[in-house]
Amino acid sequence: MSIMWKIHPNPFIKNHRPILFAHRGDSAHIPENTHQAFEDAYQLNVDSIETDVHMTKDRRFVFFHDPSLERTTNGTGQIADYTLAELKELDAGYKFQLEGSDDFPFRGKGLQILSIDEILPRYPNIRFNIDIKSINPEAPKLLAQKLNKLGVEERVCVGSFHQKQIERFRTYSSSASSAGKNEVVKFLLKSRWWKNRLSNLTESEKTPKTYKEAIENQKQVFGKELPYFSLQIPEKMSIINIVSPYFIEFAHYVGISVHVWTINDASDMKRLLQWGVDGIFTDKPRVLLEMWENIKIIE
Repeated sequence: MSIMWKIHPNPFIKNHRPILFAHRGDSAHIPENTHQAFEDAYQLNVDSIETDVHMTKDRRFVFFHDPSLERTTNGTGQIADYTLAELKELDAGYKFQLEGSDDFPFRGKGLQILSIDEILPRYPNIRFNIDIKSINPEAPKLLAQKLNKLGVEERVCVGSFHQKQIERFRTYSSSASSAGKNEVVKFLLKSRWWKNRLSNLTESEKTPKTYKEAIENQKQVFGKELPYFSLQIPEKMSIINIVSPYFIEFAHYVGISVHVWTINDASDMKRLLQWGVDGIFTDKPRVLLEMWENIKIIE
């Protein structure tokens, strides 16, 4: 089986191992999307920090998952209705509890909502996977301009559940991007349609040796070169199984990386790594790092 993290030329996708993504930082142990969560993940030597961006009232980008403040902070209302300075007054660790605990260990510890300008320059040696949560149609262009200004385009991958947002972003940026929701569905349907055809190929024929070969396969299968480099997907969507050994094989045949979220169980991590996924998102990066060290897949 071809492995995209080995043969892909893009500097975000290519790596010395499957990409180990810390989902919102070390978020099982520290409040998500805070400096301390990012710092812990960085010190653990993960490959990428996954995070989300919303746009504030004064058009600044902040790392925050929800559109509203209630789940994680002591604030109320929508991110988009606050300025960055106003958001800085809130306690980003206010609601956090460790699994199985009734305590709030990070209340009053000074954890703040962070802007993109504070974090990306602070960590120049790590990738960031950024999900556009803002539905403001200006957000993709402004984010592209910000990434360009910060000089971080080669170590960032951008995605969005909002198909229009990721399409807009691609018109303004050379950064790697993942498939939008509509593109994932189309890819899944194409993979199922091609299953019999791929099964008739020899092992050598369905294993591109180079990225150039994979792109030729991609053009043959889809009739064009796809605008994204990776599928960042759950293993299942409702009752539909998405990720399987065949699905990974098909994705690699056409030069697309498969990154799976959000995997916190060690046995699931092991299984997916043995299947050949190109990356895993987890709230528990220590567990994922230990699992990778234990199995050391040799293709």
